[in-house]
Amino acid sequence: MTFTFRLSLLLLVAAWNFEPASTANILFLSPITSYSHTHFFFYTIKALASRGHTITHWNGLKPREDIRNVTHLHSTGLQKVNSRHDIGFDTNNPLKLWFKHPERMANVCKTCYNDPVFHQLITSREQFDLIVIEAFMNECVLPLVQHFRAPFIYLSGLPPLPWMFESTCSPMSTQEYPVLVTDFTDEMNLFQRTINIVVSTAMIYFRNWFILPRVDVEARHAWINSSEPLPTVKEIENRLSLFITNSQPSLTYHYFKSSTIVDAGGLHLRPPKPLPKDVEAFVNGSADAGFIVLSFGSIVHGSGMPEATRKIFVAAFSRLPQRILWKWEDESGMDDLPANVRLYTWLPPLLDLLAHPKMRLLMTHGGLYSNQETVWSGVPLIGFPVFGDQSNYVSKAEKDGYAIKLDWMTLTEDTLYNSIHEIITNPKYKENVQKLSSLMREQIEMDRPLERAVHAIEHVARHHGAPHLRPASCRLNMLQRESMDVTLLLVLIILALAYLVVFIVRSSASRVLKWTKTDQMKKKTQ
Repeated sequence: MTFTFRLSLLLLVAAWNFEPASTANILFLSPITSYSHTHFFFYTIKALASRGHTITHWNGLKPREDIRNVTHLHSTGLQKVNSRHDIGFDTNNPLKLWFKHPERMANVCKTCYNDPVFHQLITSREQFDLIVIEAFMNECVLPLVQHFRAPFIYLSGLPPLPWMFESTCSPMSTQEYPVLVTDFTDEMNLFQRTINIVVSTAMIYFRNWFILPRVDVEARHAWINSSEPLPTVKEIENRLSLFITNSQPSLTYHYFKSSTIVDAGGLHLRPPKPLPKDVEAFVNGSADAGFIVLSFGSIVHGSGMPEATRKIFVAAFSRLPQRILWKWEDESGMDDLPANVRLYTWLPPLLDLLAHPKMRLLMTHGGLYSNQETVWSGVPLIGFPVFGDQSNYVSKAEKDGYAIKLDWMTLTEDTLYNSIHEIITNPKYKENVQKLSSLMREQIEMDRPLERAVHAIEHVARHHGAPHLRPASCRLNMLQRESMDVTLLLVLIILALAYLVVFIVRSSASRVLKWTKTDQMKKKTQ
């Protein structure tokens, strides 16, 4: 039986593989999300529901499909928020984004707390065995953990960010794990490691001192239980049972982790489906040249790129023999579109496109899911990082030899054309990605991430939060956990010893000099 066939049957036979001791009533919370991040939730929920668990899901986007045992809670207000994240091609300054984050979080919380679904949940008397929260941008729902008195898990469509290491009482691994807002690799020099430590530490304390207090203010206004004060969201977060993250050893940098982190990267990968007939006809018309896909994902709209940049793409594409599928959200299209290019407001799933035998290259913003899916499918890429963690992923892909990283600020028609020509004509890029694909498929086949995630969730539900998983280091603050206090103490001891040595040497030298002068005086008097 091939791995692809086994994967296609996974959700159908999950209940037969290992029967849970009992079914659980689980609340999933992802009011603030994106189309790509919902992959991680969708397949996890579907697998749990197939095993008999009862799921209630507050979803910020319209559910993909109705699933047995799953109750979807959805509102049109959050649909609008999550469909438009106001991230454009001019928002690639990580400091600017980070300093805007407190205000952004306050607005997000107001939106969530004004949503009818929140009021439905905060007044509910239902008993949940477990709460699962999408980790990024959803700190506002932590008061629901307090309301329902249930253990909770973070589920993240990203690899760990610095604050996630802190929340799981794990070492930050700054010597080899670059913070995602940089383009450092795992081979950092002294200067880069210093920046990595400073940025990682600053992100943690900025979140604790400036972001979470804004959430606390809005949460206290929304809290309806007047007989019980609401703990801070940080105090609630410290009860975290488990953190399931979208990390995969073949693609993401290695890091040390405590028993509260579970790597489940690639759990959304599935067998490809046939392309729609119109798309199939267009790409098949490319003959041996094949086709290229240009897409900036669901958060960044390609139609928002500067006009000068758009013309660079049009000019470069007009020189290519390949056909291009371009995700362009503006239905008015383009007046100067080359004959070999077709615009789509919404493309078929990337996994289906990448699996096509005529697929030659993906041109993308470089998000984590794009990287996972290109490697899984054995297709090289050109990355144009726009914001956040994308530069980190594309730098890693370039280091691994299956990608070229281009900068918006220096992009020219010749740079773009030459990069496309280089990747398509130089076999090393295809060979490198296929080697990595083989490694990734073998790792996932041996230890399937979806089953690992499902087992971890069931384990926490079955053991009432699994407090045995939290290490003793959770009783230490970050500075103690990273042994910074020990390092400081050792530095002080060394400085004290150095001072003592210098003092002794100077004192000895002074005495010797004094004795010498005394002897000389005695000799003169004789």
